[in-house]
Amino acid sequence: MKQNIIIYSSLVIYMILNFFVITPLGLDYYNEIIHPMMWILLCAIAVFLSRDSSIRVKGEQDKTQSLLIALIAYIIVYFLLGLVFGFERTPYAKDLFSIIKNLWSFAGLIFFQEFIREALIKNEKKKIINFILTTFLLLAININIFDIASNYETVKEGFIYTSTTLIPSILESAVCTYLVYIGGAKFSIVYRLFVTVPPFIVPIIPSLDWFGTSLVGVLLPLAVYVYMNYVHVNKAERLSKRERRKYNPVVYVPVFILIAMLAGFVMGLFKYQPIAVLSGSMSPTFNRGDAVVINKLNTREKDELKKGDIIQFVSGTKYVVHRIVEITNDEYGNKLFVTKGDHNNTRDAEKVSMENVIGKVSFVVPYIGYPSVWLSGAIS
Repeated sequence: MKQNIIIYSSLVIYMILNFFVITPLGLDYYNEIIHPMMWILLCAIAVFLSRDSSIRVKGEQDKTQSLLIALIAYIIVYFLLGLVFGFERTPYAKDLFSIIKNLWSFAGLIFFQEFIREALIKNEKKKIINFILTTFLLLAININIFDIASNYETVKEGFIYTSTTLIPSILESAVCTYLVYIGGAKFSIVYRLFVTVPPFIVPIIPSLDWFGTSLVGVLLPLAVYVYMNYVHVNKAERLSKRERRKYNPVVYVPVFILIAMLAGFVMGLFKYQPIAVLSGSMSPTFNRGDAVVINKLNTREKDELKKGDIIQFVSGTKYVVHRIVEITNDEYGNKLFVTKGDHNNTRDAEKVSMENVIGKVSFVVPYIGYPSVWLSGAIS
């Protein structure tokens, strides 16, 4: 434990110096030289202090193959998401010198950090408090506290930052600590490289919104943990077949499929999409806090809309769900819909073109939209 106290102290001193002294100075070649050299020194201290400790890995070859299979599957699924959400160009230069510089400045630090993580775990393999301290200390180092401050200026920004960055980072650090425990630094290094490196070397990545980014960031470490825990139990633990069956990842497949389908449903990947009702303009047909399920329409289906149908449409920058009270045409013969909220005294000021119609309300589910209403009120 004495060795770990020295390593913890070194990391805390680094964090204080880096955040409050070195980074504010804006030194030249900080990312390319100064920052990596600091981590090399920290890594050397940790490795020296843990030289008499070791991590015994049972079934190393099977675990390595399993981890690579899981991460390759992640890469395939991740880029397939681009076929649904589209792709965007990565912000990093793709000439050979820039790729090498970026890999050294960012991906190179992964090696030093994970060898430090391994040193900490090797010195105290059975202490849960050591696992927790290691996880959160390395997490705190990798999350810039200045970024945290700037991303919590409003409730909305804070919620998005927590969902897309903070929670996924906690889970990533936790799963890396677990991977070091069952296989050493090479396991966590491989994991982080698969997650970190692609944007530096490929020209495009999937254009995910904050919800999609959050979903990937949460599901990946959870799935890797469940799968690798099963492999570890089978190779390293003396358990009965009945006990091992509890760890079988197949048990969790329906859960992950259900989560993925629910996420796709909420994100609008299917023909039907739920929408929380945020106002009372359609009361008493449905009320604030209810949810309506929208049937997204094609051009032919939009042309078949009739008076009395309740539609979702775009009005400026807002999405509105109101009833069609009249159908008319513009001067060119294009169909226009006159809409009105059932609770409103007047019709909507602007007529709705077919291009602005998204879909038609299929049915209403009472009350389940209240979480979205509360969240919308908090971040507005």
